[in-house]
Amino acid sequence: MPIDTFTNILYEFANKINLSGLQVDSSGYCCLDVDQGTLIHIKHENKRDSMIFIAEIGQIPETNAGQVLRYLLRMNNDPEESKGMTLSYNAESNNAAIGYQFPLRFLNIDKFEEFFKVFLDEVDRWKQKMVLYMQGTLPKGEDVTNESAGEGALANSTNANIMPEFIIGA
Repeated sequence: MPIDTFTNILYEFANKINLSGLQVDSSGYCCLDVDQGTLIHIKHENKRDSMIFIAEIGQIPETNAGQVLRYLLRMNNDPEESKGMTLSYNAESNNAAIGYQFPLRFLNIDKFEEFFKVFLDEVDRWKQKMVLYMQGTLPKGEDVTNESAGEGALANSTNANIMPEFIIGA
């Protein structure tokens, strides 16, 4: 079964880093807390037999929300900047997120670790950028005159942005 590859790789990874108690639920989902603050959601996508990593990278700022959202959207079309990952917005938490999906077909533990490290590096890089945006620094190529009208919906949230050791969560 396709999900077997997914769970086997995760269990092998957990054993390799001495992470006991890793649980993958019946839908093929687990969550790791990296360095006590960065939640990495890992999901099996059955239709494409792929693995998905998702992590929130920071709160969308109230003062320059339009510019930040436009910038994140544009970066999805810049493979050098996005590293092939997808930047998105979670309306429930008012946070920007980053995701990465890759096929399980030829995946082994070494490739998984490589993908995971690249993902963590990108999460850290984008978290640093989001801190600057929260402080009012505008993303490259954005200016204050292009503010969008949709910011009111972004104004009511709190920042749960803590920096990243592995802890199991669900």
